[in-house]
Amino acid sequence: MTSRLLTLSLCAGMLAVPAYAQDADKRLVSPAEENAAELEVVVYGRLSSERAVKVPQSVEVISNKALQDSRSETVGDAIRLVPGASRDGSVFDVFGDSYLVRGFPANQTVNGMTSNALRQARDTVSIERVEVLKGPASVLYGQLQPGAVINVVTKQPRREFASELTVEGARFNDWRATADVTGPLTAGGALRFRVTGAVDSADSQIDFWHRNHFVIAPTVVADLGDRTTLAVEALFMRNELDGFLNGLPAEGTVLANPNGRLSPSLGLTDPTFDPSIRENTEVTVRLEHRFNETLRARLGASWTHELTDEDGVFGLLGWDNPYRTLTRAVLSSRSKGDAVTAYGDIAAQFQTGSVRHELMFGADHTAFDRDNLSEVGLAPSLDLYAPQYEFNQKPDTFPLPDFGSRSAERNRDTGVFVQDRLVLTDTLRLVGGVRWSQFRQETSTVQGTGGIVEDSQDQTAWTSQLGVLYSPSDRVNLFANRTTSFLPVSGITAEGLSLDPETGVQYEIGTRTSFYGNRVVLTGALFHLKRGDVAVSDRDNPSALISIGEQVSEGVEISVSATPVTGLRLYGGYALVDAKTTEDTNDALVGKRMRNVPRHSLVLRGSYQFQSNAARGLTLGAIGTYTGERAGDLEDSFELPDYWRVDLNADYPLTETVSVGASIENALDQRYYTHAYSLFEVWPGAPRTWKVNIRARF
Repeated sequence: MTSRLLTLSLCAGMLAVPAYAQDADKRLVSPAEENAAELEVVVYGRLSSERAVKVPQSVEVISNKALQDSRSETVGDAIRLVPGASRDGSVFDVFGDSYLVRGFPANQTVNGMTSNALRQARDTVSIERVEVLKGPASVLYGQLQPGAVINVVTKQPRREFASELTVEGARFNDWRATADVTGPLTAGGALRFRVTGAVDSADSQIDFWHRNHFVIAPTVVADLGDRTTLAVEALFMRNELDGFLNGLPAEGTVLANPNGRLSPSLGLTDPTFDPSIRENTEVTVRLEHRFNETLRARLGASWTHELTDEDGVFGLLGWDNPYRTLTRAVLSSRSKGDAVTAYGDIAAQFQTGSVRHELMFGADHTAFDRDNLSEVGLAPSLDLYAPQYEFNQKPDTFPLPDFGSRSAERNRDTGVFVQDRLVLTDTLRLVGGVRWSQFRQETSTVQGTGGIVEDSQDQTAWTSQLGVLYSPSDRVNLFANRTTSFLPVSGITAEGLSLDPETGVQYEIGTRTSFYGNRVVLTGALFHLKRGDVAVSDRDNPSALISIGEQVSEGVEISVSATPVTGLRLYGGYALVDAKTTEDTNDALVGKRMRNVPRHSLVLRGSYQFQSNAARGLTLGAIGTYTGERAGDLEDSFELPDYWRVDLNADYPLTETVSVGASIENALDQRYYTHAYSLFEVWPGAPRTWKVNIRARF
């Protein structure tokens, strides 16, 4: 600890050297967020951007400033800033950014293109902003979940040299360092680069829990003439986790237990279990060409490689001695997979009579192969109120051969789409699109009993998009849309069979209205969203899937952002979501609330940057999020309590290039639970946590 403090002090001393000659324009992060009404997003056009206020579908943008103010280290951390959205995961498993938006899962895209899933949380160090397009978006992006498209816009190289270094320390021996360096490789910047990266090491309040994290993301962009640009982006990320927490029993956390409340430091894993590891390598190549001012095209390809080596311990199999001693299961998983995507799109602007068009046509193809070996066993039961762990050697486990499997999965996805954005008059716009998709899947499974099950499916589907935007004035925009989705299920049943694809459809009406020269922007929407052929984890065999029926989510969302005076930024958002199961293979579940979806959620954000005197440049901020009561499992058999989380932050520039910051997360030290899957899988939230950092820009 002493050596780390010394290192931090030395870094601070070196970085704090005044550099007043530095041009403020070279800073990598703008000191203020952009105006909410003027933000442009690519998530709705893939190849071309559109002002958020002119998109006939609910969209929210989390700027880089908001990412920094909220101290969001992953995309999942940032999603809590969006009303009606939540992370369906935990900082204590960290391997996946799973989200729920309007009650349903959401998918991630990168720079307006379909992204192969990383199966671990994407670090924000390389992210410029996050765009959340609510509802299905399969026309442009193919086979996705219906909740939303969460588009990550990565930081791009600049033509002038600039750099940013940050060192951060936090409670629980949490240390993180980030770097962001960009500049020209040739005179004038026709060839330029950017490299971002982060490394951190952290403990937590959970016994024997420790994380090592590393990510690096280099990008090179070349101008091949005045009209052609070639971009090559790469990413390598590795997470190593000791003490993987797969949740705790409901009895003792959110439900009463005759033995009392479980300790907030309780972990189920002995420190002698091997750490769980996930690695991802991602390479993307994009070639963009502008034929003229009205015609442009893009070709691209991406490759993603995943590698997992995990030993997870969980109590899903139930009590050994009810409400005190928990049976522990061990899931060992070794997998590797590769996904290759090729895509092309072309966009043309033209006019037919008085109607202006922006027509986009494109196609994409993805080949995905994964091999997985899973073994399930039993570890010695654990007394949760007087736990005895093995500190010298890994405890003996007892295999359960009926549950393990070796599987191979081969998926091939092909799509062709067209979208037209029409400006009929100065006040009326239409958007229409359609996609044809084909999905082919082959699976081969060797079950623990030695039996081999092979299965294949070949599915095709049409998805559509229709939106209308009516703007009776420059400040008032009314919209309505109908969008659909199609999602093949990547996984198999316990019998080794594939499942029918999931489908989704959304109806939405809403408004965006601005006041006082866009200083205040009000957004509201009503929505009805249906998801069919829902696939979930099989409770009798957690490594397999089952299809349960149909779910419906409907509700209202309201948000307002304001900049009433220079330096003051305010945001408030509220979502009412009524999400229920409407069809199920189990009639008793019809009408039950959907898991982990609060009926009420609220987001409040505010920051003020002092403009004069000795406090000039000091920024104070606060974030408050309210999450209402939620069903803890598919059966709605228990409830997660509501909670407030309040975060405070402050930043102050010591010089033109060096600043310091501090934050307190969960300032009220609420004992809360982020999500749950079953009576034995309830995830605790982190307690009050302080962070301090020093940042230098050159």
